[in-house]
Amino acid sequence: MPAVPSPILLLLVPLKAKGTARFRRDVPRRSLVSCRQGSFEEGNAAMDKAMRSPDEQLSHCKDGNGTTLDPIGKNFANEFAQPSLEEEATDDVMCGISESVVRDVGKAAIELLAARGFTVSELRKKLRSKNYPVDAIDAVVADFKSRGLLNDGFYAESFSRSRWMSSTWGPRRIKQALRQKGVPEAEVDQATRSVFQDGDGHGKEATYGISEASMDHLFAQALKQWQRGQSLTLENRRGRIVRWLQYRGFNWSVTNAIVKKLEAQHPP
Repeated sequence: MPAVPSPILLLLVPLKAKGTARFRRDVPRRSLVSCRQGSFEEGNAAMDKAMRSPDEQLSHCKDGNGTTLDPIGKNFANEFAQPSLEEEATDDVMCGISESVVRDVGKAAIELLAARGFTVSELRKKLRSKNYPVDAIDAVVADFKSRGLLNDGFYAESFSRSRWMSSTWGPRRIKQALRQKGVPEAEVDQATRSVFQDGDGHGKEATYGISEASMDHLFAQALKQWQRGQSLTLENRRGRIVRWLQYRGFNWSVTNAIVKKLEAQHPP
């Protein structure tokens, strides 16, 4: 009578469900990695390294005589390789956040940026107002910053130049607006310096804290206001131009210099 191979007891564990027996292998749970500690790929890389292929899992199976049991090899292993519902649930998680939520946050951020420019702080506040998870927002913001889609320095300079050329805002008012938008102080100073002090192609700088070219541009805009008050007395005319300059954020040294130049070159 031929020898009967001893049964394999430890490899496969039957699981009964509704009267039928199923087999599954125990898979190490995928650990979640915090977004603050590493990138999204770390958790997946650790999982891939920890798991062994189906062939490796079953290659050691032998009968009682030491013969490798090929019939339960690849085909059976491939059936086991199909992810369970629990495994599929973990595959859709990145850094403890649902991947679909991260995609939704990214899509919302792109739509906002397509409409107008945002500082990092403004974009965070806008996304939080939509009740997205903070961790998902942080992940998207970090990704956008790394790709240059969010840049407070670029935004600050663009904003400063636009307000200066279109509305004749001075350094003080521009700085105040940028601070309210959450731009870091270093970026604020760099932006206003680039617009008001480095804008002169000849490198000339007046003693008023702004370049000569900026001073000439300001005088041209102030002259328009000065000429509109020709029907006023000199005192009222002077007060009107002083208020106009101060409201736009120019210091007293700049304001006084402009008023004196207006009175000298365009007397009442």
